[in-house]
Amino acid sequence: MSPTAGEATPGRKRLRNTRRTEREGVNALRAFLEDRDCVVQEVDTANDFGKDLLVDLTRDREITGETIAIQVKSGRSFSRGGRWGIPASSTDLNTWYESSIPIYGVIFDPAEREFHWINLSSYVHERMDAFHDHKNVGKPTSRTGTRFKGHFVPVPEKQTLTHANWEHFADEVRGYVHRFGGRSLLDLMSEDMSAQISAVYDCFALGRGDARALLLLRHTLTKLSSYALAQALHALSHCASNPDIPWSENNWIPQNVIQQVKASFSWSPEEILHMVREVEETGSAGVSAWERGGYGQSLVVLLWDSSDLCERLHSALLTACRGFDAEVAFRTLVLYQYFLGIRQPDMDLKERVKSLIEKNPLLAGHSFTADLLAIIEEFGWADIC
Repeated sequence: MSPTAGEATPGRKRLRNTRRTEREGVNALRAFLEDRDCVVQEVDTANDFGKDLLVDLTRDREITGETIAIQVKSGRSFSRGGRWGIPASSTDLNTWYESSIPIYGVIFDPAEREFHWINLSSYVHERMDAFHDHKNVGKPTSRTGTRFKGHFVPVPEKQTLTHANWEHFADEVRGYVHRFGGRSLLDLMSEDMSAQISAVYDCFALGRGDARALLLLRHTLTKLSSYALAQALHALSHCASNPDIPWSENNWIPQNVIQQVKASFSWSPEEILHMVREVEETGSAGVSAWERGGYGQSLVVLLWDSSDLCERLHSALLTACRGFDAEVAFRTLVLYQYFLGIRQPDMDLKERVKSLIEKNPLLAGHSFTADLLAIIEEFGWADIC
């Protein structure tokens, strides 16, 4: 007997009911992208792990190296309560998180012939990572080691992809690819101050999902100068115990990132002098330096938990007296006595400071030296302000 309509022939595979709809979405998006001169490579279904298309953007028909992967969904089943989105398992979320290239999600609406899109990499790196680490501080890790719980990932409202807004989408992709790929971080070595500052901001943004960006910033501090260095100190102070940072979802640093970066806060005398000198430079330019809320406070926060700090400050102070200007030497002295007073409260701090001043003419000749000694005599130690 022949099978009736809708019945499968024994021993033969059947096409999934959703296959035609899925193909319609992939074909429509591919045609759209190729019409915009993109180079589109379809991922073989046997190797499809959440990446349906690999897309290279072009400029004037030249490949730029700006590449993204796209996961394509199609059909009204991806609309819930009037909101488009992608159902994601914990495996999906981790795949997006660990991808070496940015992954975008695009949902095709066959009825309206519209594309709805979301940057999935940005979602897990900047929103999901901060949210889950914030919620799970102090809680044990699951036995499976799963970082995220599966859920419905909503597409931002009215975020559609059309010929009219293509350039806006392309600019968003290019900007994210450059940050995600880390190219802009190379500007930490730039001679241009504005490029350095931009790279510092990118380190902070990328570092919320990947500690290596902030570790790179920490280990290149001596290559930064003036205002760029000041911005770097403020960014890194988010990984220390800075009491004056109002925390929000826009600057929250996940605990696993904080722990990795904070472990690197052991400063050499040379690094200390470089940071002191550059903060002094910003202060001389009229920028908030050593008062509360200034960049000097960010520096103090970073120094706070450093091992052997007093010994390193003492070494930095002697070096400053031999080769730096009087302002750097004096500021290093203020930092030295401040931490010495906190860590060795039983020491005769006034005598220690007085001895250093007598042995170093650069300190003895500074206009505020007498004031510093008077403050120490009255209060036991002097604040950094």
